[in-house]
Amino acid sequence: MAMRTGNKCEKGAEKDYVLVVDDEPLLCRMVSAMLMRAGYDTQTATNGREALQQVKKCRPDIITLDVMMPDMSGIEVAGQLRADPQTAGIPIIFVTALDRSVSMDLRRFTEEPDVYHVDKPFSREQLLMQVTIALQAKQNHLTT
Repeated sequence: MAMRTGNKCEKGAEKDYVLVVDDEPLLCRMVSAMLMRAGYDTQTATNGREALQQVKKCRPDIITLDVMMPDMSGIEVAGQLRADPQTAGIPIIFVTALDRSVSMDLRRFTEEPDVYHVDKPFSREQLLMQVTIALQAKQNHLTT
């Protein structure tokens, strides 16, 4: 169930492109709508395999990634993205209800500079703040 607004992959696209990945379609649409209202171009994926396919078609500027998904966890998706030099630098915002201090798989990513977290339930402000921070850090890294 991919949903796309705008087309970041076309020349001249001005908006930052966020790939929203969550196995709950309603949450995907809600997060996408929040981001679109804030001026971002979005696309959604409801499972890990679909997310990886979307990234191959059009590399996002940032990914919001649910940790717990049935077919492939967000940890597995992030691992595959990090293993590929083409996608290794895409900032990831893990969206999770898991306790980060307990989840060893999730903790290994917390030490990476381009990995962020938003805990469920989250507010619009929390999500937008993390997206802004991640995109600014990415831009700062590209200009240094």
